[in-house]
Amino acid sequence: MSFLTNHYVLSFIKFAILATLGEIIASSIRAKKLTIPHSIGYRMLIWGLLGVWIAFMMGLFAKGVGVKLADSNSAILHTKFAFAFITSLVMNTSFGPVFMVLHKHTDTYLDLRYENTGEKITLQKICSKIDYYAYAKNVLIGTIPTFWLPAHTITFLLPEGFRVFFAALLSICLGIILSLKSK
Repeated sequence: MSFLTNHYVLSFIKFAILATLGEIIASSIRAKKLTIPHSIGYRMLIWGLLGVWIAFMMGLFAKGVGVKLADSNSAILHTKFAFAFITSLVMNTSFGPVFMVLHKHTDTYLDLRYENTGEKITLQKICSKIDYYAYAKNVLIGTIPTFWLPAHTITFLLPEGFRVFFAALLSICLGIILSLKSK
């Protein structure tokens, strides 16, 4: 297998480009002009690494849910929609919150590093800067059930080869939605 056809290398590239593009679009909409967020190279690297993790977890959840549903005697659970919905539900209620809080920590680290050049950034500083109530309200109660659960249900209805690409496109969509909502 060639380096550039490796599933995880491609996932890194897709997320590094598309998710970072989503951040650029979102910040540009908020600023009403083309705006490149600070630390763009680091953001691309982080998104790429997160993309590898997402690809791995999507495969893990799809295979695991597929095996569990195959053991079921219920005809309803053997449908493509049941597979897609349950996979999305399990992934978004277990992996989703962990992923999103880690991503919030990486963004906050970059913000603090940018604002406090040369100063040591500790986990305590990162955690004290994050509003965990807002995280719970906006992410756990807001975007996971209203955006990610239905969006990933659609993702898992797609053929396996298109899922990671579609997930990367979803990050652009959410960035646009959140930037319009914040106006």
